Amino acid sequence: MTVQEFQAEKIEGAAKLLAFWLGAMPEEKQSWTPTLEGAANLRTAREQVAECAGANRVFTQILRGERPTPFSPFEVKSEYASLEEAQQDLIASAIECAAVVRGLSDEDLAKDYVLRRGTMSGYQVIEFPYRNMTYHGGQINLLQLLYGDTEFHIPKG
Repeated sequence: MTVQEFQAEKIEGAAKLLAFWLGAMPEEKQSWTPTLEGAANLRTAREQVAECAGANRVFTQILRGERPTPFSPFEVKSEYASLEEAQQDLIASAIECAAVVRGLSDEDLAKDYVLRRGTMSGYQVIEFPYRNMTYHGGQINLLQLLYGDTEFHIPKG
């Protein structure tokens, strides 16, 4: 297995797990924002999924050598009409990103890419979609705890 294939599988797996965790929440809690004194930039689970889908698309554009669509994570609002739409969008964005990662050469991984926060090697860039979705999976799990769900949600199979 190549580094590209390994990372592509991690990206797809992280999206499926994040989509699962969103689906483990009751529908009314997917758009719930906790009220915490002094907290800033709190977002709903669906907004976090929308951010991840958007970020996956930005990383896909960067890896293709395209100029990325302007994107601000804290300005993302969920426009999803349903849980299924949110899950499908997230997974589709990850599949597209993973396909680009699989197609990268070793030379592509060694070269530098310019991101809005600086320059990174391809090896670093292909980690970001996975890390971002994993990070937001933790945030969604925290939201579940905050509304009282203490069940350990894990996909079957």
